[in-house]
Amino acid sequence: MTIKNNILLIVIFMITVVGLFINKLTTPRILSVNELLANGLYLFESPKEISDFSFYSADKIEFTKSDLIGKWTLMYFGFTRCPDECPTTMYQMSKLIKVLREKEFPLEDKQWVLVSIDPERDTPEVVDKYAKGFDKDFMGVANIRPMLLSLATQLSVNNVMPNDDLTDHSHLDNHVNNIILLNPAGEFAGIFRPPFDVSRLSLTYQSVVSQ
Repeated sequence: MTIKNNILLIVIFMITVVGLFINKLTTPRILSVNELLANGLYLFESPKEISDFSFYSADKIEFTKSDLIGKWTLMYFGFTRCPDECPTTMYQMSKLIKVLREKEFPLEDKQWVLVSIDPERDTPEVVDKYAKGFDKDFMGVANIRPMLLSLATQLSVNNVMPNDDLTDHSHLDNHVNNIILLNPAGEFAGIFRPPFDVSRLSLTYQSVVSQ
């Protein structure tokens, strides 16, 4: 019996060691503030409150501040006719989602939102279809410019009012190409700054949302 007990204890010990080793390999490493910054994420020491807002997606689905509660949100401000920066950033975000799925990282409390900075031309249906072209879990939203300016200003995203010439879209040329991080309390938690690549995005994102 003693030999059997010893063998059993050895087996249990080995299973425990292997389990701890696998857990270490699969658990995201928690980065320091300086490490996050070096990898492109500026995390606020104290998240910032934002006021309520109202945007719309396809099928008149309303998206408000209450939809942020209980979820980590990556929010990007762009537009469907953007020639380079927007599709490049959206592509990197879609690669991030793919990597997280492959790792079986929990995504039930995560969401990805594209807010149009060109509401004069991007309808909710158009921007949502554009967003879902990068990944099925993206949501595209839009609303009138005053609402856009209110939210964008709070999230440190520069926006310029268009002039009276409807053919002049120069106000879209200098939009800030950051990805906004909002925490499950619906607060402005930080900013991912370009250039973006999936390895850095994955490293910083998993570190923050795993804490």
